[in-house]
Amino acid sequence: MHTKRCLLLTPYCLLKKFTVFFNITIAHSNQKDIMRKTVFIIIILAVTARLPINAAAETYSLAGRPLNILGYITQSAAFGLGGDSDFDTEKGLQSALLSAFIEVDYEPGPKLKIYAAGLYSIDWIYDLKHNDRSWEKKQFSKSRDNLYKDDHYWQVLKELHVTWTPGNFFFRIGKQIVSWGETDGFRLMDQINPLDQRRGFADVEFETTIIPILLLRIEYYPEIDTGWITDAGFECIINPNADFIPSQPILPGNDAGGIWAPNVMTPTPLPHPFDRLRLGLLRESIDKPGPWDQDGFEVGIRLKAVVMDSVITLNYFNGLDNDYVSRPLPGLPGIERAYNDRLLIHPKLKGYYPDLRFAGVTFSRDLQSLRSSFFGGVAPVVRMEGFYAFDSTFATSRGIYKKLDEIRWAVGIDWKVKIRPLNPRAYFTLSPQFYHRKINNYPSAYDLQTVEDDNYMFSLMIRTSYINGKLVPSLFWLYDRTNDADLLRVQVDYQYSHEWHLRLGTLFLSGSERGRGFQVFENKDQVYFTISFRFG
Repeated sequence: MHTKRCLLLTPYCLLKKFTVFFNITIAHSNQKDIMRKTVFIIIILAVTARLPINAAAETYSLAGRPLNILGYITQSAAFGLGGDSDFDTEKGLQSALLSAFIEVDYEPGPKLKIYAAGLYSIDWIYDLKHNDRSWEKKQFSKSRDNLYKDDHYWQVLKELHVTWTPGNFFFRIGKQIVSWGETDGFRLMDQINPLDQRRGFADVEFETTIIPILLLRIEYYPEIDTGWITDAGFECIINPNADFIPSQPILPGNDAGGIWAPNVMTPTPLPHPFDRLRLGLLRESIDKPGPWDQDGFEVGIRLKAVVMDSVITLNYFNGLDNDYVSRPLPGLPGIERAYNDRLLIHPKLKGYYPDLRFAGVTFSRDLQSLRSSFFGGVAPVVRMEGFYAFDSTFATSRGIYKKLDEIRWAVGIDWKVKIRPLNPRAYFTLSPQFYHRKINNYPSAYDLQTVEDDNYMFSLMIRTSYINGKLVPSLFWLYDRTNDADLLRVQVDYQYSHEWHLRLGTLFLSGSERGRGFQVFENKDQVYFTISFRFG
């Protein structure tokens, strides 16, 4: 029985009618008209954000139990800061991503819960720029098949799972996310779910880039209290490989990776124009397990407990890496002449998804000894995690595969401190992190393609709030010490109301080692703006 109607008529119908009008008329617009329409979109969204609209959740009753429907509609725009002559980027408006998200939550019984979430995204930039001379010549239009809309089933159906909690047990089966790690900006222990990073690095907190997959999750919480061990739990994760979905990386080649395609120069002593070879679309043959293939079967086990006021977990995982390894195939690569006398090279590669097996530990604890009234009286929290991986597979500079053990570990601190001259009412949250990846028995006769023997990264997240939590500025800095490269994101979020949320940010990338780290993205600096309408 329907119990309450959602009053979304004004914004929803406005968006729907405008979208239909936009899609009909855009095909008949010239470049100046496109720019005017783009400015008009932003003005309409900004003005609409100030409307005093009262929205309520859609609440239904099914078999006498509540059924909740929540969601949001988000329109974002990104503006490139690179130069017009840069082949790997588009100056000015370069992305106009529209996303619609909906989630349904139903509890047919006190111990049974059903959850479903869907997401549909479409980047209008491929309509806005369909007649743009620069966009066409730089081959960005050819990436439409990969980036125009997310309509694969695993992209549209984000999560769908059933949870049953009888007694001390927890069972969840379905498409879901399992989070084992605690780091920001990079993942260490979180190796179960793949990532979708095709659209760049703006989401450094992995809010939307984690791909849910079909898993069986079982937890058991025995009633253990020895005085120094409490809240013990046992967790088992089983991936039956119903459909193997790997990570979706940023692809090389403007015709595949779009505005985020890396700018990789291939050094050569040959004369012009062969001295300006750039990496283009890879011609890859990557083997992966088919649905229900036992080669893609994965299992993870975790033991967790509070031990003397410290939260400790012991983790074990045996499965496949979400990222493939590859090596060149014999024969000459393809070469293509591109815009502005540039030549693109298309290497032929063959690869597969190797085994990933590791044992690890996580640790977190309040450091009460560092509590200080001068800084606001809140004790910092230390976070540590690390694992030892057995026989990880690497591709070498000689085009062979090498299996080596490795160690990955990270330590971070979360500390809420008062800096009264900058914010007399709210705390600043400071979260520095240090990361180290060590490859054991690193070969001396040749190099591994993607890593050194020791790899270091440092990150810093700073966040505070003003206007009773409505205005939230934040800064995230990631420094890749091994490749001497930086990623800097400065962002401001404004919660205008329960329904309307605004975001303005900038992203800067740089590096000094050519062809390594963030150097291949240093032309991708951008300013981005997002407006979201939430119902529920």
